[in-house]
Amino acid sequence: MLEINSIFLFLIIFSLNSLAQISEEEYNQEKDELNIRRDQLKNEIKDIKNEIDTLRNRIPELEQEVITANRELYVLKYGKEVGEKVSYKQIWTGMTDDMVRDSWGEPDKINKNVKPWGVFTQWYYGEVTFFFKDGKLTEWDEK
Repeated sequence: MLEINSIFLFLIIFSLNSLAQISEEEYNQEKDELNIRRDQLKNEIKDIKNEIDTLRNRIPELEQEVITANRELYVLKYGKEVGEKVSYKQIWTGMTDDMVRDSWGEPDKINKNVKPWGVFTQWYYGEVTFFFKDGKLTEWDEK
């Protein structure tokens, strides 16, 4: 909106600077052309706002499509029972780190400790910490 006003203001100033050099008829013609352009820009703004509203209204539909596509992907990847649990962000002991990542996304932070008796990893998601031993979820803690 500001850009359109700036363009319109520039055209007015340009026109005003040219007033001394143009006739009244040329001035009126220029004024009419500017008014027509202003009206065209107002219509374009209205069309863009309508398009934005249409796209905003599609967001819930598209979000549902993403949820459905993820569910189908995880069912293919892990089988029906486990895939559905992963898609619904359910957590249980014995999950692999891939399942947790698919379910909850990338963690905020990861700590990894390698010991002779196994690899211990902590994944942090805000107030929730997941504890893994050798890539399997053993427990979690919510603060």
